[in-house]
Amino acid sequence: MGGITEYRVLLSEFKTGELIAEIPAESVSFHSILSRPGSAKVKVPLSARPLEGLDWSLVAPWRALVHIQRGERILWGGPLLTWDVDMDSETMTLDLVGLWEYYRRNIINRGFPGGGQGRDDGGYQAYGVPQTVIARELIQYYADAPRPRDGSGGDYWASNGPGALSFTAPPMDWDDKRRDRSYMWYEWKSVGEAVEQLAAVIDGFDFRIDHDRMADGRVRNLFTFLPQGGTDTTFVLEHGANCNVSRITSDGAAMCTESAVNGSGEGWGQVKSWWNNGELETADGRRIPRLATVETHNSVSRPETLAAQAWRIQAVGAFPLVVPDVQLRPGGEVSVAELRVGHKVRVRARLENWPGVDAEYVVTELDTTVDGSGESTKLALVPVSAFRLVDGLEEGKEEG
Repeated sequence: MGGITEYRVLLSEFKTGELIAEIPAESVSFHSILSRPGSAKVKVPLSARPLEGLDWSLVAPWRALVHIQRGERILWGGPLLTWDVDMDSETMTLDLVGLWEYYRRNIINRGFPGGGQGRDDGGYQAYGVPQTVIARELIQYYADAPRPRDGSGGDYWASNGPGALSFTAPPMDWDDKRRDRSYMWYEWKSVGEAVEQLAAVIDGFDFRIDHDRMADGRVRNLFTFLPQGGTDTTFVLEHGANCNVSRITSDGAAMCTESAVNGSGEGWGQVKSWWNNGELETADGRRIPRLATVETHNSVSRPETLAAQAWRIQAVGAFPLVVPDVQLRPGGEVSVAELRVGHKVRVRARLENWPGVDAEYVVTELDTTVDGSGESTKLALVPVSAFRLVDGLEEGKEEG
């Protein structure tokens, strides 16, 4: 099950989305990461008949966009970064990056049009704006907005993007999750980095880019807003049944009892938030010495937002992360065709003389390799508990 014959590799022009060809593949591997770009690799036999007549000028870094399809579902998409031809074997290897990497390669370099809500001609500023609106505006205006093919229209500062993304509608109650953000043009802030930092606070969001085929044959790339802590599923991964768990580790690298976050400004005028988890330092069965974590987010001017960031550091750092290494079994009822990053799954693995794990996890990475011998998928997981707020956090001080 899940052999190379079940896969299709679709080649499109990045700027227009026009389908160029379906190309054969000897092997395919693709790596999806929650709220990050991911990567892929496709090995193409150059002697294959479907390549006859192909305009090879289109197979060029950042000009070609590749989507990987399994059955009826498109599982991965991203632009070509490098190609490599092996003259002896007459094969070409396409190295690809996830579509989100493109948005990391664009910057906030001019004022946001239209005025209102604190926008001006010095960059992008938003006060009390829903976080999903901020993310969408940054992406669409500074990275994705296309220009005519001949390059005319607008000034050279303007976005010259592919218009590649559509957006899911976030839940209605997300309108209450409002943020302040200020990105001045002279900071040259990366659009992708700004969105990732916006998402990575308590009560923020996760995201992934999904893909589906439209009626005209083109592929739609859908920026999907996800709740932190995962999307519920009924998937249960049982060691020895539908998956193999090779090892289980307990990792305390991210643990902390004290978190301090710096925001905009300097010296005594800098906005700051400080938190302490006294229970972790003193409670029976939990006592560890003080461990501090410090972060700086220069674009944040609102104390409440900094507090949310400091609080999340505490939530993640309250417990060691107990994580299993999981590989799906070929032919099982759970496969890469059903799983997505951001899904919640239950993992069960135990030994006769050790209780093991029976807990919920969020899938943060999917790493799949497929060739003539079959399909293999490994999962990276984060405990759902890492996304939950810590009870009994004691607020230390908050200066602004």
